[in-house]
Amino acid sequence: MKYTNIGLVLLLSSALIYGSALISASIYSLSLGSVDGQGWYTNYGIFGTAMIKVGTFPLIISVLLVIAGIRFIWMADRKAE
Repeated sequence: MKYTNIGLVLLLSSALIYGSALISASIYSLSLGSVDGQGWYTNYGIFGTAMIKVGTFPLIISVLLVIAGIRFIWMADRKAE
């Protein structure tokens, strides 16, 4: 039960970090596309450029937390058997 709770907390934390990174990138993309905006890379588009500028660090942390959370839930399931 303890591993399940830890896994669920890690998954929830990952979802919060990922969601906040997406929200901040979407807000920043509005300033990139405006008339006086800084511009964007044509390969990535407006939102892709905003995601790179906001930072890939929150996305990497989010993926690591998902992997750890799934691992804890898997360990709890194996322990229950």
